[in-house]
Amino acid sequence: MERKCPHKDEGFFLIHRIHILQQMYNKRYIFSFYILFLSLSANVFSQVSSKSLEDRLNQAREKKDFLELAETYLAIGDFEEENNRNYEKAFESYTRSIEYFNLIQDSNKVFLVKQKLANQFRLTGQLKESLDNYKEVIDFFKKTNQKQKLANAYLDVAKLYGDNNDLEPQGRYLESIEKLDLPENDTLFKVMFNFEKIRYYQSISESSIAGKLSQETLDLSQNLDSDFLIGKAYFYLGSLNTFKDPTASLEYLNQGYEYVKNRSLEPLKLSFLKELSETNLKKNNYKEAFEFSKLYSELNDSILNRERVVSINNLTVKYETRQKNRDIKLLEQQTELAQNINAQQRRALYVLGGGLALLALGIYFIIKFFRQKIKATRIINMQRDKLDKQKIKDLENDVKISSMQSVIEGQELERKRIAQDLHDSLGGLLSAIKLQFEKVRSDSEFKIEGFDNAQGLLDTAVDEVRSISRNLQPSSLNDMGLVAAINDLINRYTGGAYPDIDFQTYNIPRNLDDMFATSIYRIIQELLNNAIKYAKASEILIQLNKEDDELIISVEDDGIGFNTMSFEKGMGLENVQSRVKYLKGDLQIDSQENVGTSYLIHVKMDNA
Repeated sequence: MERKCPHKDEGFFLIHRIHILQQMYNKRYIFSFYILFLSLSANVFSQVSSKSLEDRLNQAREKKDFLELAETYLAIGDFEEENNRNYEKAFESYTRSIEYFNLIQDSNKVFLVKQKLANQFRLTGQLKESLDNYKEVIDFFKKTNQKQKLANAYLDVAKLYGDNNDLEPQGRYLESIEKLDLPENDTLFKVMFNFEKIRYYQSISESSIAGKLSQETLDLSQNLDSDFLIGKAYFYLGSLNTFKDPTASLEYLNQGYEYVKNRSLEPLKLSFLKELSETNLKKNNYKEAFEFSKLYSELNDSILNRERVVSINNLTVKYETRQKNRDIKLLEQQTELAQNINAQQRRALYVLGGGLALLALGIYFIIKFFRQKIKATRIINMQRDKLDKQKIKDLENDVKISSMQSVIEGQELERKRIAQDLHDSLGGLLSAIKLQFEKVRSDSEFKIEGFDNAQGLLDTAVDEVRSISRNLQPSSLNDMGLVAAINDLINRYTGGAYPDIDFQTYNIPRNLDDMFATSIYRIIQELLNNAIKYAKASEILIQLNKEDDELIISVEDDGIGFNTMSFEKGMGLENVQSRVKYLKGDLQIDSQENVGTSYLIHVKMDNA
């Protein structure tokens, strides 16, 4: 459209810019106080909501209610994404929710949460991950013939392609929704579907179709209790008529703005104010355009100031990065300048010393030759020294490992001997005494005072001998194999006084070498005891897997954790490290205070 009065437009924009500067200066303190108040209020609300969700999670853990755990983790994920914008924690909570829904075999909820993960990937710009998750969700809803949920998934994928201006697949997914033949009573979905179709038809310049859809969407939105949807429908009607009929556009925009201006829909209000300002400008209504532009600037400043509070840390990081880049660039410039000066000096010396260079050339080559020879000899000697030191170190390590192997094997043999002695000798003797006590009691006609106490102590002694014998040499390890022995070990820690222990295993052969299996058992036993006694954990996850020629042990807990840089190793962790070295394996420890601890051990299966 041609502008009839260009000097008026220029004057309008000049006045507009001056007004914005005045507003920013006069109201910056009011905005700062307002933003501080909003931040404090949001923090208080966030803390209260987060505390209630944490209490709900703890109660579900105490009751071991997997359904409640799944629902609570889902609620925490929604809260972190919508209120705190903490996508990392939201992703973690959604993942935990999927695990518990899998445990209770609720496939519908599993894929609904996966759809949330896909939306999260979409909003954070991770398109490949988003599409991969959407594909799984779509395949499941197709397989289970859930048309409405399939339509929602199609709509999310269409939004993804629309956000990236990829019109061909966007139109294809919208067409797929049309083919599903959904019931007409779902007004909310139809409104959301129409919004996406309006955006698509706008992109392909089909304004007439988009306009009809906008009017239909406004009529449908009136039946819904959603200020946002009604306001958005008004906005589409107004913005679609801007170039075709500015008068009709102003009518719809004014109606929509009157509807949303007293509601908490700031981004939508901002869009209305901008469109009203531009449309009035096209109609040469400069005064109205200026007033709407002022309101737009004030509201935009308010939103920007609030966002500035949220993003101040990111700005600080970016500033520091830019400062470092400037320092690096300055250093590069200084280096280049120094190199240029050195080059000039060298050229001058070459010119001045040309004559001397010819005389000294022979001496130079002789000195250079001897220097290279000396340098080469020095390098060879250094390499020899390194090789000798490495050989010595390898020999020392071999001696240590051999010594450690002998000590560990001796310990296990001694444990086995003591366990057998306790079981066969002392255990048999105590059992014979117990039988004799029971015989005396059955033959006696009178109840002797203290007899029952003595028999109770004898029962305790028998149980203690069995417990010591089993700890010294677990019989299930030889009888049923490593996995069964670990399960037997975990079964000892059942009841309310102990944490939840989850043991997962995959592809572990039963016929392992006795010493190898015993070492793996002792490592897991020691890490489990540490988590229960010292970490005060409420959940422990033990994983034992075989991948190719490696055995992988993973033990995780949610206990108090420790500082890996400053903690003092106890006897238990020393024993674990000794056994890992004995197995020629690798131990990695990751721990954070008040978060938890994880141990990851890789052991070759050569000796298994």
